[in-house]
Amino acid sequence: MEQTPFEGCFGCGPDNEFGLKATFRNMSDGGVEGFFTPQQHHCGYSDVIHVGPITGFLSEVLGRLAFHQDQYYLTQSLNITFKCSVSPGVKLHAMARLKKSSKSHFTAEGGVYGPEGELIATGEGQFVTMKRAEAKKIAWEK
Repeated sequence: MEQTPFEGCFGCGPDNEFGLKATFRNMSDGGVEGFFTPQQHHCGYSDVIHVGPITGFLSEVLGRLAFHQDQYYLTQSLNITFKCSVSPGVKLHAMARLKKSSKSHFTAEGGVYGPEGELIATGEGQFVTMKRAEAKKIAWEK
């Protein structure tokens, strides 16, 4: 099931000209997967995608596990290991699964993969969860 993008979001906002424009969907096993095709403007070195967009993409796919519990989230911490570089125009696929959770926090782990299944990066993140009303106070909704 496709997850709804948030207007203006750096990770998923379709109209954010500086963003990733990534898409995400819930998986039947409780995980989340995402898709992102980095562009030339996401590069650091010539024709090599900067770690920032990949980090943002992985943070998004990990954090979006909160939506399975009808929660919103803020990223608290990330630990990411990069395995290889990526060129612009390469469609990336990420998958995340819940590692542990409590009422107000959860830990997730996942990876980013290239089109042939090659591992680009792995990561684990800690996230703070909140209800929609709390999120509206600090986020995009007025």
